Amino acid sequence: MTHPYLARSQAWALALRTLMGYPPHQPTRQTMSFCTSGPRDFADIVHLTQLATQTRTDMLHLTFAELDDPEPCLVSLVLHQPLCVEWMPGCQLYAASEKAPVELLQGERRWCIDDRNQLVSDKLPPRHLLVRGEQIAWARWRKAAADMDGIELTGNKFVPQGKPLADALPTEAIKVVG
Repeated sequence: MTHPYLARSQAWALALRTLMGYPPHQPTRQTMSFCTSGPRDFADIVHLTQLATQTRTDMLHLTFAELDDPEPCLVSLVLHQPLCVEWMPGCQLYAASEKAPVELLQGERRWCIDDRNQLVSDKLPPRHLLVRGEQIAWARWRKAAADMDGIELTGNKFVPQGKPLADALPTEAIKVVG
């Protein structure tokens, strides 16, 4: 039996990927990876930055506090900067309208997917729009994740803690013994 967390976490990741405007298929020039896990400690964060280096992509990471939690508790970015790969936890979701792509707000920057499928930053939206924009984004994300509930994606991998990408297992191979 496969654990329900795998399908649920994939649905949340694919929903956010879609709402942000990143293609649902692997684009010719893949610039982003999307991943999920439980809470991260320092060693886990270093591991994620290593994986981002190996894949040569920026990463969007969703944290689930427990395997049975219905939704993620934290959205983080792992970004390639000029001199390092940086972990940026605590991103806020934002959508300027019901139809606008979902963006991530972190620190003093707003992050979105551009026409070349790259994660780019810009200045924050006006402060008076933030609360409503966050409500819109979360409502759309929850609906999109619910619509994708039970989705079975192929080609996803499970990277064991502390291991390189070469040691990844297809999620289809993961079974829960109980």
